[in-house]
Amino acid sequence: MVPANIVAPAPRRLARLLPIVLALLGACDHAQGTVLWHAYNGAERDALASSAARWNAEHPDQPLELVAVPYGAFADKLTSAIPGGNGPDLFIYPQDRIGDWADSGVIEPIEFWVDDARADRFTDEAVAAMAYKGSLWGLPIAVKSLALYYRTDLAPKPPRTTDEMIALAPSMKARNGYAVAYANVDLYGHAPWLFGYGGRILDDAGGLAIATPEAAAAMAFARELVATGVAPDHAEGPLVATLFNEGKAATVMSGPWFQSDIAANVPWKVATLPTVSATGKPAAPFLGAEGILMSARAHDKTTAFAVMDALTSDVAAIERAKLARQVVPNVHAYDDPEIAADPTLRAFRDQLAHTVAMPKGAAMRMVWTPYKTALGEVVAGRAEPGPQLIAVEREVASYLVGGGK
Repeated sequence: MVPANIVAPAPRRLARLLPIVLALLGACDHAQGTVLWHAYNGAERDALASSAARWNAEHPDQPLELVAVPYGAFADKLTSAIPGGNGPDLFIYPQDRIGDWADSGVIEPIEFWVDDARADRFTDEAVAAMAYKGSLWGLPIAVKSLALYYRTDLAPKPPRTTDEMIALAPSMKARNGYAVAYANVDLYGHAPWLFGYGGRILDDAGGLAIATPEAAAAMAFARELVATGVAPDHAEGPLVATLFNEGKAATVMSGPWFQSDIAANVPWKVATLPTVSATGKPAAPFLGAEGILMSARAHDKTTAFAVMDALTSDVAAIERAKLARQVVPNVHAYDDPEIAADPTLRAFRDQLAHTVAMPKGAAMRMVWTPYKTALGEVVAGRAEPGPQLIAVEREVASYLVGGGK
């Protein structure tokens, strides 16, 4: 019964209002969904879509919408959209911007929802990659690092030490080739030697620790590899692939993406990187981790976390490993018989135990270019490691003092 002070709408007026009411109800229903931005393509996109479809089938009242965003514009779009409430609820991105986004209030800490059972789902290294200033900011969905590809016709067994790797050089020189090829004038490619010699980029307090004797020794080692013909000079991705495919490189240091560059007739396998003979330490590449992060402006954070939890579950991880060949951080995904039987995925999984999480925040972003310039000068024999590293540290420090401008 309508209260006396309320005038009930006439039937004709109600008929006119009904489409408007239904539209508003539809908008409310849409608002209950969760929007996730990603930059995946190909098999990775398809695997993510499969996991999203499973969520939507199980939660029709809380739909998940995937929005593909070009990677080149991704970070800037997030940084500008989220503070205004126009961005996604969730997004997938590497960990290197977590520090900036956490400090500026763009992303939401999630440790409130993460119990021990959820944390134990992942490797310790992958969880650490999502942490910053004592909080957890994302759940890892994929991990990437370098490992050692080797041609089984040129190196029947993978070299376990750098001395064994160098011992491949004489036979490879006879073929006008090299024992190892890698992106040796790029910090990402050089990182296994840097960390294998005990060098660092940042200290435990987050301060710059670039110019150290250990880092200088690593640079000198990289130069020696080129000077003695063990590795090619100034190698980049296309050259590395060509050398491997043509039988001019017995081994290659690269990541999971390198598989698509290997020619069909090349016999190859993957192993963990060798131990640095001079130090006894394993060569340790950067650990790159992609995580699902939550916007600080997510409209329903509890549901958003439930989506994060589902998309990083063991079931979803196994799906991505099989469909997209992703190296997943879920420990028990490797108990799956098909994944356990895959030697390439297993090798990359084993490599995770000897990786260094890529530092987060502005300091690391400032390091790449000056370090590459210095490394190129040293590898080419035009400069000495010590002075070059001091110059790099001073340059990066000046950028940080100037606010990165």
